[in-house]
Amino acid sequence: MPAPDHPFFANHQEVWSRIEQTALDRGLSEQEAMDVAFHMLDWHKDLTELVSFMQNPGSLADKDLEDMLTQFLIHAPNHIAAAAKLYTGNGVRDIFDVGACDD
Repeated sequence: MPAPDHPFFANHQEVWSRIEQTALDRGLSEQEAMDVAFHMLDWHKDLTELVSFMQNPGSLADKDLEDMLTQFLIHAPNHIAAAAKLYTGNGVRDIFDVGACDD
């Protein structure tokens, strides 16, 4: 399936296709493979912003850093957890015992 439009990077179709094909090769269904690709791509903007900050820690004002961290920490982990479960069959556990899996 073609990747949905993704404005954050030019080669999104190639990335989507590679992830999807790898999941298919692993034995996942077409729907599961598409879901893995979606979950691995949807938070790319959050990752890009985090990496940009890490490369230049002075680049964000405190409020902008707070907003970026909040967005990343709310958005990315859920996608990563979903992709991990679909791709590996392993769910996410609270290995640090901080209530991370609580609502």
